[in-house]
Amino acid sequence: MLTNWIRTHRLVSFFLLTYAISWSLNGVVIALQMEPSWTRWILSGFLSASGPAIAAAIVVHVSDDDLRVWARGIVHWRVHPKWYVAAIGIPAAIALSAGAIAALLGGPIDFGAFSPNLLTLAFGILLGTFIGGGQEEIGWRGFAQPELQQRYGGLVAAIVIGVLWGGWHLPLFFDPTAPHAQWPLASQLSYFVGIIGFSVLLAWVYNGSGGSILLVMIMHGSENALGALVPLDVDLVIVDGVPDWGLLVSLNVSHVAVTWVFALVVLMVVGTGLRATRLSAAGATGTTRQDERV
Repeated sequence: MLTNWIRTHRLVSFFLLTYAISWSLNGVVIALQMEPSWTRWILSGFLSASGPAIAAAIVVHVSDDDLRVWARGIVHWRVHPKWYVAAIGIPAAIALSAGAIAALLGGPIDFGAFSPNLLTLAFGILLGTFIGGGQEEIGWRGFAQPELQQRYGGLVAAIVIGVLWGGWHLPLFFDPTAPHAQWPLASQLSYFVGIIGFSVLLAWVYNGSGGSILLVMIMHGSENALGALVPLDVDLVIVDGVPDWGLLVSLNVSHVAVTWVFALVVLMVVGTGLRATRLSAAGATGTTRQDERV
């Protein structure tokens, strides 16, 4: 029976379901050539991004694990404040460092216009955490990371997830209305390299915070929102209302390079285990105290 196969192939089932759910929804949007609208956003922006969470919930339920125990990680907020600093501060530092490097390389960055609106950024992080990509982490880190690292360790788990996470985004590169499809090849390739590096950082925060899914949701949301910290020279980047993506290659590549610098520093400090535990995805939260670790 299908349920027995899922029980004995939890990880494969999770990844297959994740791709099936998300790619089906994205496929509908692309096939119907849907223009920007609330319906399109619900399908490809919210429900598709929720594919990993839905897949994880299905596998946990079919495996007869307690969904409530597993879901505790989503509301596991009582962790050392340093992990909140890491979850928001690292994406901010990556964005600003990448912007500085891109500016030195002649990119269209105007730090003279640097004037961040903290309220707007906070609202962006909030939206990104719960409905703008952060919900993916319920599956990627909340299920797949603890399952994989039981067998292969934290780093290998993070890299495997990073590769599959990157591949999961492929429909965006075939959607003519999505910016990903309009990026130059260098930006597209750097995106996939960067997502693996960020997966390492997310795994470290997940493990270090004692299995807090909420913390990695915040970190993912911050990564998506805090790119707005970089003050682009809009007059150069936007031509007749259309972004010149070629001008942003230096920023995109710099972002990836800085992400990997942070990931390598973490690996040098904590090791390739990334503070991995031996807990299953169904009980990754609330049974250990790791939030005092580096």
